[in-house]
Amino acid sequence: MSIEENKFVKSNVKDGIAAIDVSDKKFDSKAILAGRDPSCSSMPIYMANVGKDFYSRHHNPTTTALQDCVKSLENGNWAESTACGISAITQVFMTLLKKGDRLLTHTCVYDWVDTFVHHQAPRIGVHAGQVDMRDLTALKNQIKEYPPQVIHFEPLSNPSMEVLNVPEIIKMAHDFGAMVVVDSTWLTPALMRPMEYGADIVVHSLTKYMGGHGDAMGGVVVANNKKFMDDLAYTKSIFGGTLSPFNAYNILKGLGTLSIRMKQHSENAMKVAKFLNNHPNVIETRYPGLPSDPNHPLAKKLFGNSGYSGMVSFIIKGGSTVADTFADSLKLVKRWISLGDLNSLVYVRWPEERKGIPDGYIRMSVGLENIEDIIFDLEQALETSQG
Repeated sequence: MSIEENKFVKSNVKDGIAAIDVSDKKFDSKAILAGRDPSCSSMPIYMANVGKDFYSRHHNPTTTALQDCVKSLENGNWAESTACGISAITQVFMTLLKKGDRLLTHTCVYDWVDTFVHHQAPRIGVHAGQVDMRDLTALKNQIKEYPPQVIHFEPLSNPSMEVLNVPEIIKMAHDFGAMVVVDSTWLTPALMRPMEYGADIVVHSLTKYMGGHGDAMGGVVVANNKKFMDDLAYTKSIFGGTLSPFNAYNILKGLGTLSIRMKQHSENAMKVAKFLNNHPNVIETRYPGLPSDPNHPLAKKLFGNSGYSGMVSFIIKGGSTVADTFADSLKLVKRWISLGDLNSLVYVRWPEERKGIPDGYIRMSVGLENIEDIIFDLEQALETSQG
């Protein structure tokens, strides 16, 4: 099935009214206008399984509007939505990789991608490996010795907070004929657009910052290669993982304020990072916006003009036991596993040496509450946790 058969034609969104051309518009205008039906105050939810021009497992007017919006924000040609972020990533892998192929990722990637690398890839005959991509020499040696078909990484790694040299990694991968898949969930196109550096494919968990309100799960894949997107649409039709129109509607609402939210998330995160960096009960603070952070020079070059995201990590004195007490002592900030919501969230990580995660490591998604309230809550919890 071709992408054209799977794509709802924008001019048929409602009574032949064409969607607004946003090709000459700035980012904030695209976020509000791209893909929407201009005859309505908000994009309608098409809940029907079947319509004149669609079958909702393949495509749907509401999910297509979301796809058109995201591809516009990423400056891409094609987009395909999925049920969640990991379904976007694994369906890309299942489309690109076959038995005997090799997948190479950074040593620290999202946990479920890590699970795919170590447990699922071997089941289907895919050779998967990892290398510290901060070391470009080690990366080059790994590529030369075991040439991969696909290289995958996050520009700002989850949860270790390492910033990778996106343009250099992409260039090296292409020099050896590998395709590059970049998960830019933590940055969003408001802060960085990897395709502008030559990435072949960009994926996002829309569940996080793109939706931004903690009320809808979704994923998306953006690319300029029509053949790949045709193949991906076919993969999705086989394996499912289809985005709910209702979730697409909620995520579209979130996208309208993406730029504003990312600016405030970044501003609040910078203030939280500075507070933690000077607190006696904190051993180390990781935030690429801090001039003292070893990732700062590269982060400033790649995305610093727009902000450094809302993710801050720190190592608390006393290890995991104290970290648990700290998290349980919070009153405003929530102890939740997700990120990118309006609320501030913390996640106490288990130590993983190979990922660069020490004992007492806490990942924080800094929300949009008043910054004085956030810091006050962190301070009282830090004091309580130390007894």
